[in-house]
Amino acid sequence: MERPGSPYFRYGTPGVVTARPAAIAPSTPAGRFAARTRRFLFGRPLASEEEVDERLSKLKALATFSSDNLSSVAYATEAIMFTLLAAGAGAFWLVMPISGLIVTIFIIIVISYRQTIRAYPSGGGSYIVAKENLGTLPALLAAAALLTDYVLTVSVSVAAGIAAVTSAFPESIPLVVPLSVAAIVVVMLINLRGIRESGTAFAIPTYVFLATTLALIAIGLVRTLLGDTPHVAGVVQTSAAPEALGALLLMRAFADGCSAITGVEAVSNGVPAFKSPEWRNARTTLTIMGVLVAVMFLGLSLLAGIVGATPSAHETVISQIGRSVYGTSPIYYLFQLATTGILILAANTSFADFPRLASILARDGFMPSRFAFRGERLAFSTGIVVLAIAAIVVLVAFGGRLEALIPLYAIGVFTSITLSQAGMVVHWFRERGDGWRRSALINGFGAVSTAIVTLIFAVAKFALGAWLIVLIVPLLVGAMLFVHHEYGRRRLETAVRPEAIIGPPRRRQHVVVPVPDVTREVVQALKFGRTMSDDVRAVHVTDDVEAGEELRRRFMHQIPGIPFVIVESPFRSLVRPLVRYLESIAEGSTADVVVVLLPQYVPRHWWERFLYNENGRRVRAELLGRANILVAEVPYRRDV
Repeated sequence: MERPGSPYFRYGTPGVVTARPAAIAPSTPAGRFAARTRRFLFGRPLASEEEVDERLSKLKALATFSSDNLSSVAYATEAIMFTLLAAGAGAFWLVMPISGLIVTIFIIIVISYRQTIRAYPSGGGSYIVAKENLGTLPALLAAAALLTDYVLTVSVSVAAGIAAVTSAFPESIPLVVPLSVAAIVVVMLINLRGIRESGTAFAIPTYVFLATTLALIAIGLVRTLLGDTPHVAGVVQTSAAPEALGALLLMRAFADGCSAITGVEAVSNGVPAFKSPEWRNARTTLTIMGVLVAVMFLGLSLLAGIVGATPSAHETVISQIGRSVYGTSPIYYLFQLATTGILILAANTSFADFPRLASILARDGFMPSRFAFRGERLAFSTGIVVLAIAAIVVLVAFGGRLEALIPLYAIGVFTSITLSQAGMVVHWFRERGDGWRRSALINGFGAVSTAIVTLIFAVAKFALGAWLIVLIVPLLVGAMLFVHHEYGRRRLETAVRPEAIIGPPRRRQHVVVPVPDVTREVVQALKFGRTMSDDVRAVHVTDDVEAGEELRRRFMHQIPGIPFVIVESPFRSLVRPLVRYLESIAEGSTADVVVVLLPQYVPRHWWERFLYNENGRRVRAELLGRANILVAEVPYRRDV
């Protein structure tokens, strides 16, 4: 350790010493190489006090938290049309009424979440609101539904983005799955660099998509009003199993179109990531997002009917609209690339919110504690990596097919929104502040609306795959309750009563050091053992008694005063004879505990990990958890 006053340490608050980065810099060449690689990929480490500088402006926040919601307009209209196709192309007239109904519900949800942001200025995700107002089980149900939806959001967004690529470049269709996996990995790496840098990276494609889409709608409608109505040509309509135009089909079309609403809760979840004043900036961003989504969704649904777009296996509906309005000019390809970009980067909404929600659950003891740890770039690294792996597994399992993933999508987010809005109603009734009746009415109306949508989802999509989500969510809730129970049990087992006074140790223990030979690491372990107890003994396990006696003579000559015990092992086993010996002295001893000190050689190179300490690892694994036996490793690092 460095001496006081060293430049490696900074002294601030009395009694508190803060290590500077140089104090924890790797000392080995391999460690320094790994640190340089991390710095190149992810940037320099950020101190905790730099978090305020990592917060997002409204401009970047719109790209970070709204990309999922904004991008969903690229496939929501097509999802409605694909379902209605079962009743024939003549049913496409229903696209606009269904879109109008979805936008109405969307506006209700946006207004409701503005209320939530006002009531929870430090962040009001569904889990927090439900936990404070409805209880633990509803909160965990909301959390499990959201976590599931975040995984599906990544899978669906990336699948839709790659579909935009294959629409413009059909020769890339065989590479759908590899391209999808690569896209998820890229988004993961960008997010590991921190939330501010991800917002910067994702702002450009988001705003290019907004500009080209709004221009597409404006140009298409103006051309139509001027009598130059654009039309799409050369599209082969996909086939669908014939079905009567009934209530169930309409419910499915409505449910599929509701994918345009997903991601609306992200701004409410991410309020702490905004610059000050956080809640006011979050409300403004949410309102802007709501207006943009409503305009683009209705505009694209209207244009789809005007240009005669239809679901196709080789070209997306939004690509058909773009081609009919822009032609095959460079602006069309820019539009397709922007669509691809925002669809793939829409996964960033999940990468922003999944780790944050997982960290809150970990803080409350419902997920492993490692999810609460923030990495060198102030990002919740474990949550980011776990989300990427889960999304890749889902995407590969479904072959990257958007039509196979859509039926699983959105039921989770509507479940969480319903619980959040119901929790807000309880919140207003408890608070009863100014305007509480109006606020409770708004959130109550939102809760009822989204509950109806959730029920429609469950009924219309159950047989198409929603049953999988209905099964997974309760399993996740059970897993979180199990983790919470395990943490609670450990706290009870290891708790120290407040009235207990811990005195100095009585040093009533045997110290045993396994000795394969007289080496420096063995000598160091023996010296350390002598600081713990006067009863230190060396134990040598061997199947060659003569060689053991020769080692004893050398040991007694070089290290006098420490008993040397030979444990014979006629069957050449190391661990079991040593364990039996330790158990025998533990049972017959008046000492409180037997401490086994394992000499540990510290490798200087990565390959040495496979060459040394194997016997020590085996002994440690066998002894851990045994009553009255403690195991400790004494590391030895040779001088360079």
